Amino acid sequence: MKKTFLSLVIVFVLSMGAQSQINLIGATIDPVSGAVELAKWQAFDSLSVRVIPTIIDGYFFTTSAFDALNSEYYITGFSGDSTGLYSYNTGTGTERLMTASTYTNISEFDMSTGKMYNLVIDSTDYVNVYEYDVNSNLDTFRGTIYEPGLIGLFADAIGFDSNNGIIYYVGSAAGSSMFLYAISVRGGFSYTKTTLNTTAPINYIFGINFDNINEKIYALNDTYDSLFTLTGRNVVEINKVTGDVISRGNLSEFPYYVGGSSSFDQATSTYLLVGIDSAGNTKMIGFNTLTNTYVAGFVPSIVSEIVCDNSVFARRTYGSTSGITQSSTSPISLYPNPVTDVLTIANTLAGPIKIQVFSALGNQVFEQDCNASNNIRLNLESLSPGLYVLNLRSNDQTISEKILVQ
Repeated sequence: MKKTFLSLVIVFVLSMGAQSQINLIGATIDPVSGAVELAKWQAFDSLSVRVIPTIIDGYFFTTSAFDALNSEYYITGFSGDSTGLYSYNTGTGTERLMTASTYTNISEFDMSTGKMYNLVIDSTDYVNVYEYDVNSNLDTFRGTIYEPGLIGLFADAIGFDSNNGIIYYVGSAAGSSMFLYAISVRGGFSYTKTTLNTTAPINYIFGINFDNINEKIYALNDTYDSLFTLTGRNVVEINKVTGDVISRGNLSEFPYYVGGSSSFDQATSTYLLVGIDSAGNTKMIGFNTLTNTYVAGFVPSIVSEIVCDNSVFARRTYGSTSGITQSSTSPISLYPNPVTDVLTIANTLAGPIKIQVFSALGNQVFEQDCNASNNIRLNLESLSPGLYVLNLRSNDQTISEKILVQ
């Protein structure tokens, strides 16, 4: 889907400048009736809370996920004798309870396609990966991970790189080491396993979230000594290549946290979590991964299974089908896209052409002037993998398209 660079810049600037525009949704329980409700609000804004009744009687721990492309909140719930995947559309307000899926508490959505991916232990030593199509309510088996000695899977330990179609999962095998699994699910199926370089005797890494603008993995890391005494709680970045676990900030003032409450606002690069301080007060923590600072404040009571509504980001970044599709009416076409080194631009523009490439945050990373040509070749091998915006300016006409560098 074609969009102008200017509109992208305006969206990112406005979003990053106003934390109150971080939209959240979670599950809660009415303290009087015991009914399951949803709470929608803007981060730290007590006046923005909206409570929504649901058709379910209960839900399961750490099973929430959000389809940002279609504005659908999902949680595993039950109503009477029926158990299934409950959904609520934050745009239309419609809800439903579907059955027949292998959804688990290790699930995440691809924001560019609206597909859900699930990790399921099929038998001892094997983890199956499934792709779930919400529209058809069908699962597709994608592949198997063989891990001898595997006992179980960690909850709330999965993130999705929607630029490249990669599931990132943190877990452990038979020994004490922890691993980062990078599972590629677009096209064919493949995965790599990288040992995490931790410093404490015992680590519990959870709350995995992927930053699709800066191509980084963020998580919480609880560290323990050899006697299982908690020694620290930190927001960390996990290096996808080396496995280094890099501390970004200490959250020691919150000795407890609400399970299933971590989320990530893509537009502002904010990692969110509900913490409980030493006085027993529940607070929403907003950790800015660009500045390594955080603020703590209001969060609705008895709320968990929190997700960030990244619908605006997903639609502006990936469009209605995919972030790398080209407009059929555009005077240019790009190939290959995704690109690893040389990008060819087939175009019908006339006159001198100025070519610019911008990162998703609006920083110019490439510029070149050239004369009109039916095919222009750009060497982009110096760019880091990620999503970019390509601008072509000819006379008074500017054409913008998205490119994905791998």
